[in-house]
Amino acid sequence: MEAMETTLVLIHVLAAIIGIGPAFVLPVITQSAKTSSQLKFAYQLNDKINKYPKAAGITLLVTGILLMLLDHTGFTKMWLNISLVLFVLIEILIIGFLDPAMKRAAHLIRQHKEEGIPEDYLPLASKINALNRIVQVLTVLVIMLMVIRP
Repeated sequence: MEAMETTLVLIHVLAAIIGIGPAFVLPVITQSAKTSSQLKFAYQLNDKINKYPKAAGITLLVTGILLMLLDHTGFTKMWLNISLVLFVLIEILIIGFLDPAMKRAAHLIRQHKEEGIPEDYLPLASKINALNRIVQVLTVLVIMLMVIRP
């Protein structure tokens, strides 16, 4: 049983690293774009790399629940319950709000023929940046709870 738990912890931690890296790096790349060509490239990069955090999110949820069952902790530890709620909230923000906004922004950028950044993009970028910051803060809180286990 111990080998199985160790393997699950390893997979859980690797999934966290794979999922969290792009969530912190991709917004910086997108915000650094100064022309529509750079934005187009940033959104193409987002499309390709965002597959990893999505798969990692599912892996985190499954391995986390399996670890709770193996450890017989269930929902008895408050830090674990809070982490789970925050994780679900992160996923809701990403799937329900961030992904659709990113798709609208990518579509807007693809349709833009000039080299400047389209005016319609700016309010959307502001919304995307705010959502990214919220997701990042919640992610840091989950990491803190997982490490400190208060």
